Formats: sequence, C-alpha cells, structure tokens
Amino acid sequence: MSINFNPYLTNQPQNSFLLETQGYIQGLAQDDPSYKNWLASGILATTETLPMWGGVPIQEYINVNGVNSESLGPTVARATAAPASGAGSMTGMAVFNQAAHMVITPGNTVPLASVSNGVNFYRFGSQARIPVQLDPALVTALQATPELITQEALYWSTANYYVTLTATSNFALTGVRLLSVNTNSKIVSWNGTAASWTAGPAGIIQL
Repeated sequence: MSINFNPYLTNQPQNSFLLETQGYIQGLAQDDPSYKNWLASGILATTETLPMWGGVPIQEYINVNGVNSESLGPTVARATAAPASGAGSMTGMAVFNQAAHMVITPGNTVPLASVSNGVNFYRFGSQARIPVQLDPALVTALQATPELITQEALYWSTANYYVTLTATSNFALTGVRLLSVNTNSKIVSWNGTAASWTAGPAGIIQL
C-alpha cells in the first residue's frame, strides 16, 4: 500500500511571498554567530566631507596617545586605496548593524553618521557577509556569463559608491569575494546633499 502524497509540495496563502519581500539591504551585515562578535566601532574623521552610511569601505587610523578613548575605537574615514596598498588602504566595511550613532535627519531617509559620530564596521578577516551596492553593468555581465566566486576581479567606485568590474579610476577590492546578487534590493542613493533608499542591484560580499 502507498500513500499518494508528495512531501515536497508546499502551499501558502496568496501573495504571502511577494517580490518586494526579497532582496538585501545595503550595509546590513548578514546574521551569523561565527563573526557577530567581530563588529567594531570607530569615530568618523574630521577630514571627511561626506556623512558615512553602511556598505562603504573604510580605512582606520592608529589611535596614538589616546586621541580617542579605547572604548570609542579608532578614527575611520572612507577608503581611497586597495587593501594593504599604503595610504588610504581599505581595512573593512561600514555597516548599519547596531549603529546607534547613525541618525535619520530631515531630507534623508537613510541613517547617517556625521563627523565625530560613531561608525560600526567589520574588518578584513572577520568573514562578515555584507550586502553592498553593485554597478548595474556588473549584474548584466554576470547574468550573461556566470563566473566562479573567486574568479571576478572586483573594484570599488569612489565616485558612484558601488562595486564594479571596471578598474579605471577605481581601487581593487583585493581578497573580497562576491557571493550572490539580487537586483531588487534596498540600496543607498546619494544625490550630493541627501541620502535616500531606492530599489536596485546589491550583492553579498565576504571580507
């Protein structure tokens, strides 16, 4: 005797799985007990001309003679160069996780940290998986020809604030791996004066 039942078929209420409920949120690191305790924090450098938000590469300054208290962490700023390449080298990625110092102000819908505010981040080696904004051309290229996780050379665009395959005028994300892509994610749009959430391509990178 056999039971006419397929355990792999599932049912759900209509519209309970909408496209809008899928995708990533830029700068919000994926939950994982293996690296959650590696979340670090620092103070945004006074030399920064833009506020900081999640999903942006950062560089760190060594805390000399207690410029910041040890509990506040190092001074951080936007990275301008590839990891381990000298001045401006990227050491990690800013995130929104537990970012109590990032605030939403009039004209902005994205939490931002201004000069001397706290910035939370994950360093290289933490294995943190962080959604970042992607160049639409990168997504198009991957859709046409899927690549191995370790095969693509990735770069950070300091002008557009996203990961790209274009090397010109951008710095290499050495050691960073792109794990997955979703074109219907929440990404940060910066218009020069304000930051807002918009729908667009994002991918999970691993530091």
